[in-house]
Amino acid sequence: MLAGAFGVATAWPCAAQDATGQPVVSTVLRTFTDSDHVRVRSLATDWLGNLGTSSTLSLHWNNEQVTIPAISAPPGSQAAIDAITTASRPISGNAFSDYVKTRNEFEGELSNQSTAVNYYLSTEPDYLAQMLGARYNRDVNPLLNLSFGSSYGWDDIMPLPDDVTHTAPSSKTTIYLNSVATRILGPGTLLRAGAEYFIVDGLQHNPYRSVYAGGVYVPENQPDHRERRDLFLRLNQYLPNRSSLKFNYRLYNDDWGVLSHELDSDLSQYITQGVWAKYEYRYYTQTPASFFRHEYLTTNGIDGYLTGDYRLGDLSSHLFGASLHWGMDALAADHPVLSRTTLWLDYERYFNSNNYSANILETGLDFHFQ
Repeated sequence: MLAGAFGVATAWPCAAQDATGQPVVSTVLRTFTDSDHVRVRSLATDWLGNLGTSSTLSLHWNNEQVTIPAISAPPGSQAAIDAITTASRPISGNAFSDYVKTRNEFEGELSNQSTAVNYYLSTEPDYLAQMLGARYNRDVNPLLNLSFGSSYGWDDIMPLPDDVTHTAPSSKTTIYLNSVATRILGPGTLLRAGAEYFIVDGLQHNPYRSVYAGGVYVPENQPDHRERRDLFLRLNQYLPNRSSLKFNYRLYNDDWGVLSHELDSDLSQYITQGVWAKYEYRYYTQTPASFFRHEYLTTNGIDGYLTGDYRLGDLSSHLFGASLHWGMDALAADHPVLSRTTLWLDYERYFNSNNYSANILETGLDFHFQ
């Protein structure tokens, strides 16, 4: 698979400014396409304003449009039947025409030096998600900070009518808790450790996806309760040659039987004035959910559960990445255009044990108005 993306970011002044008086409104337009002709276009705007001397209000809005190409197999062929019955998107109407979905996302947060409250809203034609959250942090001493957060989310799921799956409107709730400790170990060393806990209740499978079991297609069915837990460790180290190293490790498990390890590292290197590069490697491995099977022998699945979601199967993956950023103010610091422009190029190579691979090339231009 080959994927590419292009992004443009702009910022302009408004009444709200940060402590330095710099503009705090930014708009980012991104487009994405891959070798399967899936297209994503997103337009996001962020606003940050000061309320008094210690409080800030941040607002985020994103309008996203996803286009999934029509089924290319001839109507009535086995390939077309397989594609329709296992589709993870609505196929009502004409499955042989492009499917277009629009999503709007809004997030707002009010914060001060130690506390914050936030609200999240996401709307799609068949899905409405909302969440309320709060967090608190406290400096125990000049070298140690403790942070605690929680949120409650509630989703309304309203599947569009189709001729394969007939899941009734449903809902899902999520309770989330976390605690994080951040410790300064030295002038150039920062260590962060934390834990997260989720309780999810309600519809958790894809209402449009069917699973081939016992010689026929049956609707996907997953448990309606899930407890998820993870521990993470992050180390940031500044190196004397104007570079920095970041190391992340995460251990995850849940009551569905999934156990995963994730190791991520990246090296950022200053090259010359206005130019820096980053190199990344990520390894991930997990065990399958207890009810996941590559092939189900009966329509009952495992204890009544069946899934076609590869993300619940055994998996290992690798990602290699490199990026180059060029601040063009290095060419002419006083130029009205170059002084506000940054060019960047990202490349990622991904492959996993499911015989899937992708080359992702992304380019972007950031331009800041003042």
